[in-house]
Amino acid sequence: MRKYIFVAIIFSCFTVCHHVAIAQILPSLGCNDKSIRLQAEQIKQDFKAQGQEIFKDAMINMESRQPTPIAVHLKKGVLYQMVFIGSKEANRLNFEVYDGEDKKIDERVMKHPAMTNFVIYSFVPEKTDLYLVILSQIKGTKNLCGSFTIMQPSGNRPPATTTKPTTPANNSKTPAKTQGNPRYVPQKK
Repeated sequence: MRKYIFVAIIFSCFTVCHHVAIAQILPSLGCNDKSIRLQAEQIKQDFKAQGQEIFKDAMINMESRQPTPIAVHLKKGVLYQMVFIGSKEANRLNFEVYDGEDKKIDERVMKHPAMTNFVIYSFVPEKTDLYLVILSQIKGTKNLCGSFTIMQPSGNRPPATTTKPTTPANNSKTPAKTQGNPRYVPQKK
């Protein structure tokens, strides 16, 4: 009987120790900064008023000086608005976009983000691909909170039916009118 109790104690210790070790390896799955959350909600509401909807959205626990990579599958020809909000305490915010071939498409750096602590990046992919967005903040060794949202035009989801939507043909030699890129315009209260 003693052997069974000893084995049960060893097994339960191994199970508990294993879960503690795994919890230390995995980063926290989010953060809670009320000012960043309110700012993110306001920007999302402003884009919704312009006919956009949320494609991806997350609050991110970020380690200072450590890049936070986010892989996202984007479709060719769709206008995406990528919004990164960092801490006003940070000394610097970095926002980078790479295509599926690890080619850097663009980079935005915000120094002293106490005045403007967000980056809004409008992006229309030239091809459907898996893109990589790398975010980082710098503030000594402090952990920081951030928000990352991707907005897309409302109704951009694939249709539920398999029928092809009909579009009128442009048989004239004049190019078809294209809708301008919506920009972030804060709503007046």
